[in-house]
Amino acid sequence: MERLLIVNADDFGLSKGQNYGIVESFRHGVVTSTTALVNAAAIEHAAQLSRELPTLAVGMHFVLTLGQPLTPMPGLARQGELGKWIWQMAEADTLPHAEIAEELESQYQRFVALFGREPTHLDSHHHVHMIPQIFPIVAQFAAAHGLPLRLDRPALSLFSDLSARLHSTAGFSSGFYGESISDALFLQELDASAARGEDSLEIMCHPSFVDNIIRQSSYCFPRLTELEVLTSLSLKYAIAERGYRLGNFRDLA
Repeated sequence: MERLLIVNADDFGLSKGQNYGIVESFRHGVVTSTTALVNAAAIEHAAQLSRELPTLAVGMHFVLTLGQPLTPMPGLARQGELGKWIWQMAEADTLPHAEIAEELESQYQRFVALFGREPTHLDSHHHVHMIPQIFPIVAQFAAAHGLPLRLDRPALSLFSDLSARLHSTAGFSSGFYGESISDALFLQELDASAARGEDSLEIMCHPSFVDNIIRQSSYCFPRLTELEVLTSLSLKYAIAERGYRLGNFRDLA
């Protein structure tokens, strides 16, 4: 059977190098979708590039761990900045739910203002929307706006009723990541999904050129390797040979 494959590049707007890497992987490779960080340094550059590529699907990468929030968020931000302490707060059950909901709405409105359309789907930076206290906020927002939501399947049992109202791919892979990036690793994720009988799969990726912002990331040079693999002609052929059709979240309907 034919299966839907969404190759989604996270971090659109993080830097110009990231933006150009995503665009290169879309124009000359297998990337079909991306998600934008609307509070990031190069988000206006990303929006401009997207206007030149109307067929590039752009979703929203909800941010609670990077940069400055769009709303004050006194209960989460520290000295006006977001950071990875969110997990400690979740463990202590001290997350400010109302602030998070307000920030989500503000980031969504900024996305629409920047890109001139709704996002094709929602996910989040560092997967924070799958934190149990945050998931209902984001899932209810996605359901209310009719937006597909990236789902980490093992977490769904906590919110089965809510999850049933959402659109998502049958499978999700974050395995195309790390120091061992290759065509073989990408295809391994496809084969594992097919073996599970999934009719749709999202593979997360981060192709980028290296600039001064990316150089400061703990995940730097593997992004260049991702770019090389994702623009490989042999990979595109191997995907088709396995019965996968490249698409985006609009194709879930």
